[in-house]
Amino acid sequence: MKKLILAVTLMVLCSHGFVETLSAADIKHQAEANAALAKKGAAGAVPASSDATNVCSYNFTSGVNNTFLQYCVTVNGNIVQLQSPSGHTQIRTDTHGEGYGVCDTGGQVDYSDYGDFGTSANWNPAILLSQSGISVKIGRTTSDGIWTLTQTITQVSKTASIKVVMALKNNSGIARDAYILRYADADADGQAINNLDGTHNTAMAWTSTSAFPGYGLTLQNVGSQAFAYDGFAQNISLGPVPCHYGVHFTPGVLTETDGSLVLVYVGTVPAKGTKTFNMMYKGL
Repeated sequence: MKKLILAVTLMVLCSHGFVETLSAADIKHQAEANAALAKKGAAGAVPASSDATNVCSYNFTSGVNNTFLQYCVTVNGNIVQLQSPSGHTQIRTDTHGEGYGVCDTGGQVDYSDYGDFGTSANWNPAILLSQSGISVKIGRTTSDGIWTLTQTITQVSKTASIKVVMALKNNSGIARDAYILRYADADADGQAINNLDGTHNTAMAWTSTSAFPGYGLTLQNVGSQAFAYDGFAQNISLGPVPCHYGVHFTPGVLTETDGSLVLVYVGTVPAKGTKTFNMMYKGL
């Protein structure tokens, strides 16, 4: 049975051009194939919503000096401020860009919320599901009723990191292919101009010790995943159009760029099923 499930999974992933890893070539191909459509999507195929916010509703602090971690979360589940280690801001300059996106690839429907960079108008209001001194759990369903995204954001004081668990539920009666992503307009050490790059597990932004003390931020996948996935840097600070996420990917290290970080997952969510994705933010 396990071999059959694996075979079916590989067939689905291969049909999208993905197996275990979204390589630079995969993302570049996706960018080239969808560039024209992305321009159309960016022009406002899904109108923006007034629900976008950068207001801190849930605040978390732990540690001192190199183990210091301070961040806040909006009612919609955006991490719009992040400082770690002490005195070194990694998210928040003039704009507060961080959040999540989902693409229903069958219908080419985008759903996103990127804080100051806007939220699409096809979400229902976010719902607070639970809250503690170290964690907040927020649910949000798309206005068409097809998807429910549940985010659990937890302070991990031992490692001065933020654990982000994103559970995507398919509420419909058919299996659906989807992209799900996490995005951050990282401003390493409070600087809008950074160096940026990505690996299979991680997207990162940093300032070099030649010009500054040298700090940064990583957005990292945690553990094995049911979906193919990869981390990469964008050459712009704006959030990606989820169905065309690779348009602003550039192979190789970006230097002296006002860019952003993306961690993307690609696969199939079964009818009435849920897929869960684990990631973390940590100062570099």
